[in-house]
Amino acid sequence: MIKTIIRRLFLSDQKRNEIDKDLKSNPYYRTTEEIRQNAIDLSGIPELILEKGKIESIFTPELGNQKGLSLTKWYFKPGDIIKSGDIVCEIENENITMEFESIYSGRILSTCKPKQKLTSGTEIFRIEGI
Repeated sequence: MIKTIIRRLFLSDQKRNEIDKDLKSNPYYRTTEEIRQNAIDLSGIPELILEKGKIESIFTPELGNQKGLSLTKWYFKPGDIIKSGDIVCEIENENITMEFESIYSGRILSTCKPKQKLTSGTEIFRIEGI
């Protein structure tokens, strides 16, 4: 009985390898160790400026295998002011949970619904330059 519970709690090596292979198929995937080894100082890179009054739509990124991808949590609501680099929402599927950060500073105009199924090119939110 205990062995059965442990097997259900922890993924098998085969399942772990399948998930790892799926993640590595995305050319942008990096492990925490790889990120630390290749650390890039981003402090000197200027943020993208959204001109005052200009509206920009932010879409679901291309993540490779996006099967079952959904938006699970919002950290901001329409009307909130955000800065470049703020974590705006969480996106997940059965294998990963990813925090999505804004590349622009501005006011959020609209957001998609929580628990919405996402495909490549789905509008996540709209932001207006302030």
